[in-house]
This record gives sequence, C-alpha cells and structure tokens, in this order.
Amino acid sequence: MAIIIRDVSDDEIPRVCAIEHAAYADNLLSPFLFPGPFPADSQQQRVTQLIDMRKTDSTARYIQAYDEETGQLIAFAKWHVYDSSSAAAAARRPARNFGPGTNVEACEAFFGSLSTKKDELMGEKPHLYLHMLHTDPSFQGRGAGKILVEWGTKEADELGLPAYLESSPSGHHLYRQCGFHDVDMLKLDLGLYGGEGVYEEPLMIREPITKE
Repeated sequence: MAIIIRDVSDDEIPRVCAIEHAAYADNLLSPFLFPGPFPADSQQQRVTQLIDMRKTDSTARYIQAYDEETGQLIAFAKWHVYDSSSAAAAARRPARNFGPGTNVEACEAFFGSLSTKKDELMGEKPHLYLHMLHTDPSFQGRGAGKILVEWGTKEADELGLPAYLESSPSGHHLYRQCGFHDVDMLKLDLGLYGGEGVYEEPLMIREPITKE
C-alpha cells in the first residue's frame, strides 16, 4: 500500500469528518462528552467548522495520508505551527462552544483542563501542536497515523521547536515511538458524569533533534 502525504482540500473535509466520527465510536470519553442526540445536520456543521477553522487560523495545517491503491483519504492530522511567541500567545485558552448533543459540563471540565495544562506547559513558547489525529478504523495498523505524526516532528526539527500533544490511551505507544515523552497527566473523574473510575490522558512533549 503506497501512502502519499498531502494537504487536505476543502472538498475532502466531509471525508475527514466521516473518519473522525468513526474513530470516536470506540473512544472511552465519547459517551460522557458527546452522549447525543445530535441535530440531523451535525456532520455538515462539523464540515463547515473545520473549513472555517483553517480559513481563520494561519497556523493550522490539515495533512492527510492518501492511499494510492484504493484512492482514499485514510488518515488525517491537524497540526498547528506556532513559530513565534506571538503565534503561541494568540492560541492560548481558545473560546469553545459546545452545542446540542454534548454534555456541556463534562466538555468544559475536560477541554478546559486540556487548555489549562497546555498553557502551563507551553505558554507562549514557540512550538508545534498536534491537535487532531484520526485514522479510518478499517485502515488502522498500516502506519498511516505514524506517517502523519512524523510529518509534524520533521517540521519541528527543521524549525528547532518542541512538539506537544495530548494522547489518548490507544495512541500512547505510537507517540512514544515517535520520540514523545510524558510530562504530565490529565485526570477526569468519570463518576461525576455517570461513569466509573478515572480517565487518564497523557500530555506529551518531543524535543527537537538538531542537525550537527
């Protein structure tokens, strides 16, 4: 399977959203953050949101893994390149709007804590940030996700900047393979939202590898 890395066009965003939706199906947090029901046009709203995000944020890079054999976009990453202190400062504590179908209290606790932790760890330091990484479940295990992570780490090395991400439990091993290490842990008490136990999400940084 030959995989090509290239930018995502606006016309491909619906495919990106379909992959995102499928990838979240088995996510441990989904029942607590996004219990539903959702409006009939929720997927189209998400498509519009992602298109608008890129138009209004010059730091955003939408990168895809494209399978030449099947002619399909099989994985997607959203990287942010904050190559200056001003760019990093502008991204601190982004405004969020949680719509119908979400558990607003749980979303504010989880995503708000992620923003606070990132602010504490990275602040206004120039860095790269892996905000989203999703692979079509039917193509998992073929290396597409790793290639998209390595796109960002290569950019980080060329710029001499650290890279930051928040890891799902299932993605932790992949990120460690790509040179990231744990620097903190976000914990969410699921008992507050009708679940059991504590969900843990590693927060990870990779320092740049400089050329000698």
